[in-house]
Amino acid sequence: MRTDWFPSLIMSVFTLVTSITTFLISVFFSENLGFTGNQIGFLFSLHALTGMFAALPSGIGNDRITSRTLVIAALIVQAVSFVFMGIVKAYWLFLPVFFIWSLSTWLFRWSLDVQFLKTDSGKEVGSRIGFYQSWRFIGATIGIISSAYLIRRFDFENTLMIVGGVILLLSIPSAFLAPTPVAKVSLAEYKADFSDRKVMLFALWLMLFASHWGAEQTSYALFLRKVLHLSIDTMGWYFAAEFAAIIITVMVAGDQIGKNGNAHKIAIYGLAASGIGHIGMIFPPLPVSISFRILHGVGDGYMMLVMYYGIAKLFSAEHLGGNAGLINLATMIGYIMGSLIYGAIGEAFGYAYPLWISGVMMIFLIFPLLSVRLQRLAAQ
Repeated sequence: MRTDWFPSLIMSVFTLVTSITTFLISVFFSENLGFTGNQIGFLFSLHALTGMFAALPSGIGNDRITSRTLVIAALIVQAVSFVFMGIVKAYWLFLPVFFIWSLSTWLFRWSLDVQFLKTDSGKEVGSRIGFYQSWRFIGATIGIISSAYLIRRFDFENTLMIVGGVILLLSIPSAFLAPTPVAKVSLAEYKADFSDRKVMLFALWLMLFASHWGAEQTSYALFLRKVLHLSIDTMGWYFAAEFAAIIITVMVAGDQIGKNGNAHKIAIYGLAASGIGHIGMIFPPLPVSISFRILHGVGDGYMMLVMYYGIAKLFSAEHLGGNAGLINLATMIGYIMGSLIYGAIGEAFGYAYPLWISGVMMIFLIFPLLSVRLQRLAAQ
């Protein structure tokens, strides 16, 4: 049980204290630092680009070095970068600080994910993933609300430095994470795994889905702030409503995804809910907007399960780190594309456009799944 509870709690505390960077950070860039839409888009593209270049080395590193070591190192570096993010004001000085923060963020998240997937508690993998992700978003739900109040009380800069202090303290209990198996896997072995047509299609499909993360990162908070005219506190509750939907979804669907054919159905339902929710949230009455955002949260919860379940089932434990890195590489490419494209669209046409356009994209991703399903039925 410790193999499930402990990393889940570490992730929960991490998402709680770093929730300020989830969506509210774009408001900080725009209103406090005076960055333009294109500058903000470039920062988030840099965040994704860092993830893209770090994905494979991080994954291979988690196969060759125990994930616990990488988690601790990432937390220490991130703590320092949070402090500097609260101090630096000039855009060109902020860039290297943001790069280091991005690198440590991705390394921590992926290393803890691999640590969790590599340590087997004996329970069904879908249920384990649902448990882990529910705790991740419990932390995020509490964190996004508390971040809003901290910002109002202490301002963005001081809140970032407080977060850095808590992250440094989190590195201490992380030393007690269970060690993971390590092995020296050759690049040829990873290539053989990823040459499987099923794996390649899974990666491409996730890459296109992940492009909507760029729309969220560059336009979501600014849409709420500048179009719906929400206060920081109200934005916190808005985000929390979506996160609550994700928590319930991953807890319920985690027990179901491993049953025959359910992963395919859950992927279809997830894309439909996520896409429709992204389109519907742009309508101004707050109850309507937040209802559709909750629907989007249900869809994202489904898709999160599909991604982690796919990684756990497609790859062996010895190769899991490197191959998970390749899947993460694909999603980072999608995230970069989304940040660049949707950041520019939001700046030029308004922040609603990236949301509904990315929603339509997600709905279109249902059709390849329906095609596969029809082929299976025909074969039967």
